[in-house]
Amino acid sequence: MIGNDIIDLPAAAKESRIDRKGFLEKLFLPEEIQSIQCAADPMAATWLLWSCKEAAYKIDHRYTKERKYNPQYFACTLLQQEGSIASGTVTYGRQRCYFRSRITENYIHTYAAITPALLDEISVAISSSPDLLIQQLLPPDEFFYKDEAGIPYIHHRDNDQHTPVSLSHHGRYLGLVKMT
Repeated sequence: MIGNDIIDLPAAAKESRIDRKGFLEKLFLPEEIQSIQCAADPMAATWLLWSCKEAAYKIDHRYTKERKYNPQYFACTLLQQEGSIASGTVTYGRQRCYFRSRITENYIHTYAAITPALLDEISVAISSSPDLLIQQLLPPDEFFYKDEAGIPYIHHRDNDQHTPVSLSHHGRYLGLVKMT
């Protein structure tokens, strides 16, 4: 099981005011809020944690097939951050997933998997030209589709395989992850 999320930081700055009363409390747990408030860059910390929650939500949705809005159900723990790369865990219910995030001045991209080993088996593609990205990733014998629950896959016509993928779009950016 995999999931991903991408945040266009300039778009997020225009769309959301993280300093608005109640904004952080609606989305984050007290420990996460404290982490955001103590961060050198509270805006980047906010969107990093949000992208981790969203990536975990996509894993949960793939498993349960249920759409639910409950950001506080997902508890993020940042275990390591070196330069532009962050990693950690997200706990939800009795489940845990592992994430890696790339932080740039323009976007934050997070991908997650149910085991740490699976993170190394994920192929990541990011584009500011979403149509171009899909064309580059998919050869003519493959096509992208979503099942009845809205869960994305790539269908391989030659062997009739269906590969799980996770697609995320925000602002100018599209992130796609798939198992290699």
